[in-house]
Amino acid sequence: MKTHQEIILKPPRLKETSRPNWAERLAFARHYLVLFEVGVAVLFLMPGCATTGEQTSGGTRDLITTGLTTAAGGYIGAKTGHGAKGAAIGAAAGFIAGETINYFNDKAQSEAYLAGYEKGQSNAVKQQYWIARDNQRARTDDGYEESLYEIPVPATDQDGVHREASTRVIRVVVPREGDAP
Repeated sequence: MKTHQEIILKPPRLKETSRPNWAERLAFARHYLVLFEVGVAVLFLMPGCATTGEQTSGGTRDLITTGLTTAAGGYIGAKTGHGAKGAAIGAAAGFIAGETINYFNDKAQSEAYLAGYEKGQSNAVKQQYWIARDNQRARTDDGYEESLYEIPVPATDQDGVHREASTRVIRVVVPREGDAP
């Protein structure tokens, strides 16, 4: 008969195998699988530079900022020694801090966009002004001769429409006589 001391000190014998079973292999690789799953989630949920619009990338940035500040607040709250209550309070404070950062960042980005838009409108108006001014300038040595002819238009009454007498100006552009081919 075994003594009480032999029963306590000797662990039960397990069946010995030359290779670990699948459960042991999976337990070993669990940390790597979790990291792989997180990496895949980041690739699909956070497209980053592959986004097509500023709203999409801004939403990704806001999500990351809020997530990081919430996680940091929860971590700091848990490490203060107040347990789950401290972690919840820290996470709430981190969430508020993240949303505040996002608000001011979005506000600054919106103001910069409006300033750039107004600058672009101003530049477009200036460009149109200079194009119109250049078009009105007389060109020198372009190989054409420009003439203006005034034509009187008599008053008419046609189909109940009365037109006053007026004078129209017609611009005629012809090649110069010495430049003709």
